[in-house]
Amino acid sequence: MGKVTDGLLSGISGKVGNLVFYQVNGETLIRTKPGVGGGSSSPLQTYHQKAFSLVQEFLSPVKKEIAIGFAAYKIGTKRGIDRAKSLLLKNAIYPIEGIPVLQPEKVLVSSGDLTAVSGAVLTTTEPGRFRIEWRVNSWDGSARDGDKTFVVLYDTEEPRVFSIQGEGYRKDGFQEVQFPWVSIEGAAVYVYFSFYSERSGKTEFSDSVCLGRIEK
Repeated sequence: MGKVTDGLLSGISGKVGNLVFYQVNGETLIRTKPGVGGGSSSPLQTYHQKAFSLVQEFLSPVKKEIAIGFAAYKIGTKRGIDRAKSLLLKNAIYPIEGIPVLQPEKVLVSSGDLTAVSGAVLTTTEPGRFRIEWRVNSWDGSARDGDKTFVVLYDTEEPRVFSIQGEGYRKDGFQEVQFPWVSIEGAAVYVYFSFYSERSGKTEFSDSVCLGRIEK
């Protein structure tokens, strides 16, 4: 059976593709392999090059979900993923000894003005299944009963991504999810959750929240 952890990659180390996982004061952080960037660039330029490379590497597996959750930001030549990258660089990247590192629990897979989930809790119920529960806040701000759910599972070890759109409503107060993969042995699956509304021909998302990580 999987277990829910605190939303950080605690206990994970090693390399996945161009990403390196390592421990600092009990937190597992992500950076790119040494050698990305470099050349004759200044230290600041090198830092930004590495940070952008880290963002690209992390978001690549979840591009389809980003396109859904950030669709409102597609204007002209600007795409939703451009907004997602900008927010990730601003909120989920910070330096340790001059090297950019990424915290997955601060990443957004959707963003918008719709009222976000309140009091969400993630628990496993049986092997291969987990449950998300939340406080029904249907009349807080722009929230309504009919707002639908958007669940994104991101296994950072493979990496692999699976999403479930519109299978629950804000008014339900819970949603149970079956893992799409036969085995999650060695997996580190982050669970991202948000709501979206479909009113007057317009789709609007809330900012997603990371509910934690399920590992086995």
